[in-house]
Amino acid sequence: MRRLLHVALLLMIILGIRACGGMAVTEDRLGAATRAMADKVGLANKKDAFDAAVRPPMAAATQSLGNSISVTTARTVDSIELAAGSFSGWMVQQVRAGLGLVDGSLQSEPVTIPEPATSQERRDREEEERRRVRSQ
Repeated sequence: MRRLLHVALLLMIILGIRACGGMAVTEDRLGAATRAMADKVGLANKKDAFDAAVRPPMAAATQSLGNSISVTTARTVDSIELAAGSFSGWMVQQVRAGLGLVDGSLQSEPVTIPEPATSQERRDREEEERRRVRSQ
């Protein structure tokens, strides 16, 4: 049972180190410590078998996982960039349409000049302004 616990601990430590990117210094120190523990407990022969049978597929799996995370992140960033560009293009289009711009120039709509106000309309407007000033 004790040997099984040590093997499980070794597996967990190796997986943890590999998952963190396989830091070289930490992995070297950990490898030396596990070799010393394996010799002390009597698992030196088992470790060699473990290194030959389990370590290569585990390294390939962690590398595959790292690559898939990298590809997924790149795709996500590309999608966000595309969405931001499309949204900004749409906003510019809406602003230009609101201002009546087509291809950077004014639309060809006739310019209308308002008719001059009649004297009656001017008097009504002036009277309305006087009322507003008095009410304030």
